[in-house]
This record gives sequence, C-alpha cells and structure tokens, in this order.
Amino acid sequence: MQAGQTLLVHGAGGSVGTIAVQLAVAGGITVIGTAGEHDIERVTAYGATAVRYGDGWMRRVRAAAPQGVDFVFDASGAGVLADSVALTGDTARVITIADMSAAQHGVRFSAGSTGNADEAEEALPQLVRLAASGKLTLPVWRTYPLEQAATEHADLEAHRNRGKAVLLP
Repeated sequence: MQAGQTLLVHGAGGSVGTIAVQLAVAGGITVIGTAGEHDIERVTAYGATAVRYGDGWMRRVRAAAPQGVDFVFDASGAGVLADSVALTGDTARVITIADMSAAQHGVRFSAGSTGNADEAEEALPQLVRLAASGKLTLPVWRTYPLEQAATEHADLEAHRNRGKAVLLP
C-alpha cells in the first residue's frame, strides 16, 4: 500500500486490528475500520473512520469511502470476504488472518510470519519509533497479579475484556 490509498480493516477494534489501523494511519493511508459499537470512539481516535460492523456494513463503508476501497485486511473472521472482494474488485487486494474459508473466495490467508527473522528485525525500529512517539498504543483493559492468572484466563475466555489483559509479577 501507498500513502493516499484506502484500506478497510475488519475487526479494527480488536488487538490485531488496532495495530493495523495505527500502522496504516502512520503511513498516510486512509483507513476505514469496522468495529463494534463499544469500539467506535477508540478506532476513530486512532485516526480511522469507524463504521459499525454487522448487517449493512458494506453500505456504511461505501458511504464512508465514496472514492472506493483499495485494499481490505480482515482480522475479524466474520464472513466478510465475498463482499470485501466485491468492494476492491480483486481477490489479490484482500487478505485475512481470521477466516479459514479464504481459499473458497480466492483470498490469501496469512498465518503470520514467514519465519524470516530479518523481516521482524527490520520492522522493530519502526514499531519502537511509533510507540515512543505515541502513534502506536495498545489498550490495556486490566492488570492482574500473577496469582490471579486463572481469573485472567477466565475473563478472556468469557470475552469480558476490551483490550489487553496483563499479568504482573
């Protein structure tokens, strides 16, 4: 992607989506992010145009990006790939990390790192600079003392969190 292009991030309020939004915005990319009602304000604060996910999301995205969407990053796994391909007009412009039906839609599924340590090493200075400047943050929902690790796990499994849970020594 290049500065000035438009990226749609599905799951913009989640952990991976939050990082994707911030990195894209820092790179001069226009970002539209689908998110739950409780995450709209935070996604907007990161510099994206937030739209509520769910029924009618495609109409809301088209209204938010009348110039069109160049690329789609799906971090939600919410069954949005077919419509995402329709938005971009090209399966090569859509990638998911969360929808195992990607191949059925001709979309690339990324399982993460290529295993090339050099790629991670090259990205680290950029991430550190963005974090140091306040342009890359992770919302911390709650901290737990180590002896409450089971409680933390139960809260995460029940999806009670709105951000990262941190275990403290």
